[in-house]
Amino acid sequence: ISLDKLPIKRLDVIEENGLERFPPDVGYEEKRQSLIRRIDFAWAVWQWQSMVENLQLAHQELSVIIDLINTVETNDAVTVASMTRPKPFHDEVMSDLAVSAATKLQCFRHLGKYFKQSAKALERQVAREARFYGALIRLQQNWKVKRQRGNEGFTIDLFDSSLYDPARPSSLSTVRVDHDSAGMLAINLPPNSYRSLQFGFLGEAEKESVSDDECVKETHSLLREVHQAIFDEQVFDLVNREAFNQSLGVNVTGIQENYLQLNIGQGTSVFISLVPSRPDQISCEIYLQQIFHQHVFVKAKDRGPGLLGHFCMSLAHRIFSNKVLKELENVVKGVPYLQLLSHPTWHSRTSSWMLFVKIPESILHAKSQFHTKVVVTDDCINVEGEGAPNVVGLFKGNSEEICLMNRYDCDLADLPVIILQQVASQVIRWLHEEALMVGIKANRDFLCLSFELDLGETLSLVAHVDPEDGEGCISWWLVINGGEERKLSMDRKFLGHLSLEVLYSTLMDLVSLCT
Repeated sequence: ISLDKLPIKRLDVIEENGLERFPPDVGYEEKRQSLIRRIDFAWAVWQWQSMVENLQLAHQELSVIIDLINTVETNDAVTVASMTRPKPFHDEVMSDLAVSAATKLQCFRHLGKYFKQSAKALERQVAREARFYGALIRLQQNWKVKRQRGNEGFTIDLFDSSLYDPARPSSLSTVRVDHDSAGMLAINLPPNSYRSLQFGFLGEAEKESVSDDECVKETHSLLREVHQAIFDEQVFDLVNREAFNQSLGVNVTGIQENYLQLNIGQGTSVFISLVPSRPDQISCEIYLQQIFHQHVFVKAKDRGPGLLGHFCMSLAHRIFSNKVLKELENVVKGVPYLQLLSHPTWHSRTSSWMLFVKIPESILHAKSQFHTKVVVTDDCINVEGEGAPNVVGLFKGNSEEICLMNRYDCDLADLPVIILQQVASQVIRWLHEEALMVGIKANRDFLCLSFELDLGETLSLVAHVDPEDGEGCISWWLVINGGEERKLSMDRKFLGHLSLEVLYSTLMDLVSLCT
């Protein structure tokens, strides 16, 4: 598109008769050529004028030299006597030196670039070798690494006569070690050449099939949880044992089942708790592998029963001990002043718990707390408690004859009732000691504390135990037995589920009534 100003109608000729004539219209091509002619190229041509002149002079000199050479070639009589090279000017010498230095510098640059490339390649090769041999040295600290003959690499020898049967060698006794292009160490195992131990309970619901990646991810997660649980138990047990060391400056201010509360000074208190875990498939697999190593490495005389028998008995004990623990927790939930504490036994087929009744300090005159120990060995339950009267003494009619410790066996169904009776008898013993401290004569029975009134009447505080009672497992009754005038008569009043403080106040009211 060519843009131009609007054309101006210029007058060309006026004839005699007065007729005006205008010049003819110019076409597009003529106008374009006219515009081109108006462009001044002098400024562009002037810059190359000197170069053109120099080329013309050089062409003339070259023509003279060519003519001279042709003349010499055609006439043998003409020879060149001598030819003197003209002395170069100072600028020409400096120019030659500059060209030579630039050429050498370019050569040095190419040589330096080659050395840099070679150094980088050598550095990468050294890094690959260092990475591979560094990993191999770390493996050699725990595994038996062997070099193959010639230059065939390395292998790891996994054969151990103490673990394997020489008559049945494993196909994985020798593992080849390779490294990739990046220098990473790799273990070369044939596919489907090794298997893992799997354990499960019959009758469990089958999980939906998942992909390989999800299965591996879940397995890693479970193994980490089990490993963390084992570590947490060890840490909690270590803290539990070290907390009672008075030299550490740490005071134990609270202790419960899997719970420890500490005072670390300056009014700061912390607690450490441990959530109990159930025996699951992964933990059983790990335990089976653990007792396998124990079975292999201990002496033959210390092995005891077979590996499979010991594992099955240990597994049965874990399941049974969890049932016992559940019953104990239900009992503790129903008795506010009863607390439960686990004791580590360091034996896979023995579990132990301690239940104790803590007497309030404001009431205490003699004993601070009463203990009841529950020990489960395999599937046998043994209860050992203090504070209960001697059963033989009860039959003899002497309730004052007290056995410091009672030991008896029981089954799982009777365990809650036996524990509640033991705890109630300990509370009765404490109330009996408090009554004697104030000078009141009282008779103590297994679950009853009796006071003699006038006219031969007897006032008794009786404990009633019921593991199924949702409001409380131990309740209290007040019973009045008639004297000689009201033989075989009995009045009973339900007092409710009382705390130790309320029981002490009730005892003091009964003492006032008796005096």
